[in-house]
Amino acid sequence: MLRLEVVARDAFHASVNAASEAIMRAGGWVSGHSLLSDAMAVLNFEIPGDRLRELVDELEVRGLKTELPGEPSNSPKEIAVRLTLFFTQGNGDLRREVPPFQ
Repeated sequence: MLRLEVVARDAFHASVNAASEAIMRAGGWVSGHSLLSDAMAVLNFEIPGDRLRELVDELEVRGLKTELPGEPSNSPKEIAVRLTLFFTQGNGDLRREVPPFQ
């Protein structure tokens, strides 16, 4: 599994949505995610190996800069990728106020 990391400076949900959109525009599909806190999120996805450079470009257009560890593949075979987003404005809490109900 290929692992990529990004430091996101925008709001949590906006950055997660931007990463998901970049993945889809590069020909990938999200297979799972974990929202660990408002300081970190993980997107698991698959993408054709020959579209990794396109993915990095799509992420960068959206303000999510990352680098590939080594040369991108020329094979169209799908590969599994884990993208971890770290948020500079997060405090580690995802609590939401829930109004009382009767």
